[in-house]
This record gives sequence, C-alpha cells and structure tokens, in this order.
Amino acid sequence: MAVVGMNDKTGRPIRVWALLGPHRGDNNQVLALAEALGFPFEEKWLRYNPLRRLQPALLGATLKSVAADARTQLEGEPPDLTISTGHRSVPVVRALQKRSGGKMHSVHLGYPRISPKHFDLVVPTPEYPIADAPNVVRVPFALSPHGARPVEEADRALLASYPRPRRLLLIGGPTLYWHLSERRLVRATKRLLHAVRWAGGSVLAVGSPRSPSGLLSSVAATLEQSSVPSLLAPIEGSPSYAALIEAADEIYVTADSVAMIADAVMTGKPVGIIPISKSKLGKAVMALADRVRPGKRLFPRDLRFFWASLAEHGFGGTIDEPRASDPPDFTASIAERVRRLLEQSGQRAKAGPDSAP
Repeated sequence: MAVVGMNDKTGRPIRVWALLGPHRGDNNQVLALAEALGFPFEEKWLRYNPLRRLQPALLGATLKSVAADARTQLEGEPPDLTISTGHRSVPVVRALQKRSGGKMHSVHLGYPRISPKHFDLVVPTPEYPIADAPNVVRVPFALSPHGARPVEEADRALLASYPRPRRLLLIGGPTLYWHLSERRLVRATKRLLHAVRWAGGSVLAVGSPRSPSGLLSSVAATLEQSSVPSLLAPIEGSPSYAALIEAADEIYVTADSVAMIADAVMTGKPVGIIPISKSKLGKAVMALADRVRPGKRLFPRDLRFFWASLAEHGFGGTIDEPRASDPPDFTASIAERVRRLLEQSGQRAKAGPDSAP
C-alpha cells in the first residue's frame, strides 16, 4: 500500500519521529520500520543522563532523563507517530503523548518494561517477558532493514579481493546471564579456517560494540596464525558492516546477538549460530527460576526462548551445518499494521465524534 504523502485530518503530511539511542542494533530496528512505512521521518538522537537507570514506571512521563542538550530536538508540537525501542525511551514517549493531548501514536520495539497499554503497538521478540495483549505482536527475531543497505564501492572492491566462498563471523558479547567464552570463540574461528583449507575461500570477521577487546584480540591472533585469506574488520569504519553482510556467502553469528542473527537470516544465505554458555549468575538464576517458575521467562530477557523460536521456524543452523531459510518479511508486515493504525485514526478524526456506532 503506497502511503507516501499520507496526510492527517488537516491535510498536513504525517510526521514520524524515529527515536534513536546508544545501541546500534536497537537503532537499526527503529530505522528499518521507519523506512518500511514509506514516508519521510525525522531521526531524533537521544542521549541520556544518570536518571536513565530508573525504571520507566518510576520516571513516568518526563524528559528529565534526557541530557539537556538533547532535549531541544524534542521541543514544539509532537509528531503523529513515534517509533522507539529500549526502556530508556519510554518516559520520552509518554511525555510526548501527554503534550499531544493523547493524539500521538506510538510503536515500541522490544520490551518497554512497562505495561503495553501505554503504546498503540508493542513488537517484542520471544525472549522478552511481556504479557499477551491485543496490541502486542510477537515476531521471531528483531526487525531488519527493508532491502540492502548502501555500500561504498571501495568497500565492495576490497571485499571482492577475498576468494569465495566468504565465511563471515559476526561476534557479539556477554550478556547478563550468558558468557561468550574466548575458548569457544577461538574454536569456532579455527573450524571456519579449517573449512577454508579444505574447500577454499576466505574468512571475514567483525565484532560489535558489545565485543570485549580481549575476545577480538584472540580472534585476530587466530586469523593471523593461519595462511587462509582472512580479515578482522573494524567495528566502525571500512569495510562497513553492511558491506560485509553483502559480500558474505555464509554467515556465522554468536548466539547472544538477536539483531545480528536477524540480519543474517534475512539475507537468505546459509547461517550458523555459535552457542554461548551460562554465566555464573545465569546458572544460579536459571536454576532457581526454573524450579520456582518453570516455563516462565527471566527478567529482563531470556534468550532460551529466542533460540527455541529460531529452531521452531528453522531459522539458522550450526557452525558445521549452516542453514539457509526464506523467512517472511516481518518488518513489512509490522509496517502494514502501523499504516492501518494511522489510516483508521485519520478516518475516525474526519468522521467526527458523532459517527461512532
């Protein structure tokens, strides 16, 4: 459905704000949905002060957790729609809703750590402990950009110099309950190098902002010790993450990264997921929770449910048997739902209060 130029009841073009924060994976989801909607949007980069550590329910509807110099971009008339993710953005969305007199629509991606009733639509992935509700739509993995991302020709040329098949290793990092061990990651890197020695090709690797420097150093040393053509790309810089995804023939991802797994699976290329281990805290918490609340998700997220969903849908394989799949375009389906929300709201506004059945 074409919605470019969609207007509100006054004839003014629909205004959308994409609320962005410190995490690349979160921002990619927000931008993916904003782009898929099909009409212009404004990026609002939010920086936060120490009040961000408070839970959204305690902060309420306020901009006080936003750094003073970042608040200025939120002044004036609120937009018709916000797209947000991460619990830090929740007080901001509620403050804008209040300023709009309840007219502003809001879509939250992930777990807002507050009741879904504060949003028109909440889109969590399986690991989040959010209750079912009419406005909650669960998707198997994080929303990914709609179509290929722009790639610099210099990056494309650089990566073309590495022989095919190119095996790309995407490296995440530890989480609250899970540990990405150096030994396991080095072992996975060596298995990719071994596959190249037998079948040809090359190994590419890149970390994420969550990747500990020690892990990346170990991967770099492992690659340097091999005669296999290889590259450990910088987290920021050239070649870009988008260029690496485009150039890869197979993609291997550490299991901690919901966003990178989504990016990999949506390419339709063979994907292998590298397992991670429970942290000391994770072992203790899961043992207790599984005894007291069996089958329930841990707060703030439980990756076991995410992995179970991937297995159920056949998304991704192992490092020894990567699997290609053809998943539905979840970003497009959520975008269609948001369009309907805006259209229905506009129709009700035009009809007026006396038109209700």
